[in-house]
Amino acid sequence: MITKNFRLNALANQYAAALYNHIASEGCGERFLINADGCPIQVDIVGGVKGIRDLIDGYALGALKDEYPQWEDVGIQLLNKCVRNGELTKSGREIWQSMVNDMGSTVADRNGGKNA
Repeated sequence: MITKNFRLNALANQYAAALYNHIASEGCGERFLINADGCPIQVDIVGGVKGIRDLIDGYALGALKDEYPQWEDVGIQLLNKCVRNGELTKSGREIWQSMVNDMGSTVADRNGGKNA
């Protein structure tokens, strides 16, 4: 966990659960695809909802922490828009897509910009 803020942790956990259910319901099971410079790469989710929470910490909350002094408040506002009644919202899907894009860019950058 990246924060000890109770509200932010609760929202991140709700988002992780809704996101995990969304990914699983797409018929991919416990995996999803990223695009690394034009090369699709399968990413297996390790640890179920906790694995998704780790991605949220690394790619969403970590980015906020690096950019905003009041990152926990920003995170609460952001994650508050991601889940309604236990279901992923349009904002939640858009934020997920942004994280997936960042993952693809990270892989491509580590590979020197060449196909992975």
